[in-house]
Amino acid sequence: MKEKEKKNIDDLLAQWTNAAVQVIDVRHFVLQSQASWNSYRLPASSFFYACKGRATVRLNGREYAADRFLLLHGGKGMVLDVKLTDERFVFYLILYKAKTMLPSPADRTLQNGGSQALFQLPYALVPLEPTGLYDLVVAMAREWEAQERLRAKGTFLQFVHEVMQQLMRHGFQQEQEPLARRVVRFLEEHYRTRISLESLAEHFCYSARYLTRLVKEETGHSPIDYVISLRMEKAKELLAGTDATMQEIAAFVGYQDVLYFSRLFKKHTGMTPSAFSGQALTTPAVPDRPYGKPGLSIVDEKRGSYSVNDNRYQRSFGGIVRMNKKSTRHMATLFMVSLALLVSACSGTASPTPQAGESVQEQTGTAQRELTDGLGNKVTVPAQPQRIIASYLEDHLVALGVKPVAQWSIGDGDVQDYLQKDLAGIPAIPYDLPPEVVMSYNPDLIIMDNAEMVAGDKYSQYAKISPTYTIGKEKNSDWRKELLIVGEVLNKSEEAKKVLADYDAYVAESKEKLKQGIGEKSAAALWVTAKAVYMARKDLSSGDVLYKDLGFKVPGVVEEISKSGEANWNAVSLEKLAELDADYLFVVNSKGVSKDELLKEPVWANIPAVKNGQVFDFTTDSSWLYTGVIANRQMIEDVLDNVLK
Repeated sequence: MKEKEKKNIDDLLAQWTNAAVQVIDVRHFVLQSQASWNSYRLPASSFFYACKGRATVRLNGREYAADRFLLLHGGKGMVLDVKLTDERFVFYLILYKAKTMLPSPADRTLQNGGSQALFQLPYALVPLEPTGLYDLVVAMAREWEAQERLRAKGTFLQFVHEVMQQLMRHGFQQEQEPLARRVVRFLEEHYRTRISLESLAEHFCYSARYLTRLVKEETGHSPIDYVISLRMEKAKELLAGTDATMQEIAAFVGYQDVLYFSRLFKKHTGMTPSAFSGQALTTPAVPDRPYGKPGLSIVDEKRGSYSVNDNRYQRSFGGIVRMNKKSTRHMATLFMVSLALLVSACSGTASPTPQAGESVQEQTGTAQRELTDGLGNKVTVPAQPQRIIASYLEDHLVALGVKPVAQWSIGDGDVQDYLQKDLAGIPAIPYDLPPEVVMSYNPDLIIMDNAEMVAGDKYSQYAKISPTYTIGKEKNSDWRKELLIVGEVLNKSEEAKKVLADYDAYVAESKEKLKQGIGEKSAAALWVTAKAVYMARKDLSSGDVLYKDLGFKVPGVVEEISKSGEANWNAVSLEKLAELDADYLFVVNSKGVSKDELLKEPVWANIPAVKNGQVFDFTTDSSWLYTGVIANRQMIEDVLDNVLK
């Protein structure tokens, strides 16, 4: 704590110790959704205490980010502004008058009534122990509302004492840089690292939507677009001013996939990196000035050092040396060779380890293929895509030995648990695939399941990020056709055919085991939740496995549901459930009760499977709610393990 700040706090404590205090009012405010509280002039000295939600608060011309707990103090006549950045913001305003009645050492050091000015002093505190203050504020408000003014005054003095104690321990909070500028500065300082809207929101404790709006107002770009523009500017600078290879430059600006970097660079500049570098060679250098914008803010200044010799400029960029074009190139080349030898010696291998989200396969050049997707779009896809997003198609990817760069999720990051043996460590991406989140993963190929996922202008947004292939309804209603399409797009058609052949052989073997073990029996797959019971159609999801693959007979109720319902799983009434004539039940239990408790309900009593103890339940961690060769194999294993035990 600085000496001046410590003195201010000591003086303030002395004044409060000798003050006569009158509490004028204790007010409780709840602001809802985008409301604002503008230009409120404080009628007396005041404490402002934020306790829930987020807002931008300006007091006496200084701006503060109110995130959960924030304490401000302002003097009479100061202007208070509150602007919500959350759905709801709760704060208290405590108005008071205070006057020093007895002389104190601090009084004697202040001139012409300066002691009273301390009660006008604006300051801020983010309490490191906020709950004590919160309890006192709530108690004070309750006492004030109950007209217990003396008790409220006593609580106010306890509150002031706690404030003084925390100020003595932690000091005043300094004026904050505006949030928009802080976010932009963060992007400029960290553009070389992986940045997503989620990580940005977590870092600043604001919603991704709000931060996106702030950055767009400040820069004209969304956060991810701004990061890309920073990377491209730096890449242009390095291409024009150094002998660094494209791989080195791509890695330096944050891209491990040089093909993706090259495509992105061309999209933003209209030229390939090599063409841009060649053009720079034929462009006369500006004497005595490094290439690029002066004072470029995206450079990590601490990593470089300057020296001036014969009007030549040099600058180090973490191992990449940039020199004026008039200077000799062999020094940079020699440095690069030395660096490469050093890296090779340290790593002990010349073969790079695949990045997370990359499939382990030989990289076979830059050949591309043009395919027509299910919507009629002509899509140019890489010969060997390495960074794939194929949301809700991960079963097919895993079956083909491919790991996506991000995996489908819903809610608070719930993923397809049955695939996690193969997808452990792969980050989750929301099921609706926000374009900015997709962009943050630098995909080189996006595969969409259906037209709804690219409705409106979404397809054009995704296509700007990466080649986007949509499978469409004609193929995605049959998982076998869908697997073959995914295999074709990934240039793995032969692998897909082999996966199907192996699966068919496994199905034939399993079907024969069941026939030998139980003969011809009926079965149904149910999904029980707290709100409803759902039944699988006979030709989709687990119904397809039970009836087509394993040969179970289809109960009448399942036939009815299959004719009327369009979804994989369709709600069934309790009356119809009671009519279910199934010898075996395979139940996904999401109701939160045990199987025994579930089956005590009268509606289950007359179902043959219940009467004969042939009900097998599974959690949502199982594969029964999904479809694909991996999911189906696991379902068949579940059936064999339970029915033939």
